[in-house]
Amino acid sequence: MAAVSQGRFAALRLKPGEDPMAALRHLQRRTGAKAMALVTCVGSLTRAMIRHANRDEASEYRGHFEITALTGTISPAGQHLHLTIADGEGRAFGGHLLPGSRVYTTAEIVVLILDDLAFGRAPCPLSGHDELVVRTAPGKE
Repeated sequence: MAAVSQGRFAALRLKPGEDPMAALRHLQRRTGAKAMALVTCVGSLTRAMIRHANRDEASEYRGHFEITALTGTISPAGQHLHLTIADGEGRAFGGHLLPGSRVYTTAEIVVLILDDLAFGRAPCPLSGHDELVVRTAPGKE
């Protein structure tokens, strides 16, 4: 059964040189949100730190890239964010967004704060990874 929550939207614009992950972590701490979901992000990067599928190490991309997608979930304990970028030739690269990326001109981000929920992570015997656990937020039972 799906968990349902009322929500509030928050919007922010990142300036050149800012780190999208750091800004999202700051927003989570500032709002005290127990569960957040990324709604949209458009913008550009000069540095993208991405962990590709089935890899342990980060890949660093430097240049001028359009953000074509940024999606994921954020909680007090962490985040699970996927980024897709495209270069000037239209080649796309994507994977897990890691700290250290840098905005080129702008990043316009909208998130949904899910007030009635609390996100966590727990080991999943099927995937072998820590996966999303959705709970009713304390005091909202």
